[in-house]
Amino acid sequence: MTDDALRKRLDAALVLLTANFLLLLGLSFQSTPETAIGLLVLAALLGYGFVRQK
Repeated sequence: MTDDALRKRLDAALVLLTANFLLLLGLSFQSTPETAIGLLVLAALLGYGFVRQK
């Protein structure tokens, strides 16, 4: 498998995971907004930690 083919598959998987996350986040805001906000803050903190790690 070439690098371009692998990159396209990984990009497609990332798009599907992002869409899934956004759909679940939208559903959770409808049912339990407090929990959704907490999970969103937790995800932001984890993302910030991964970006800032050396």
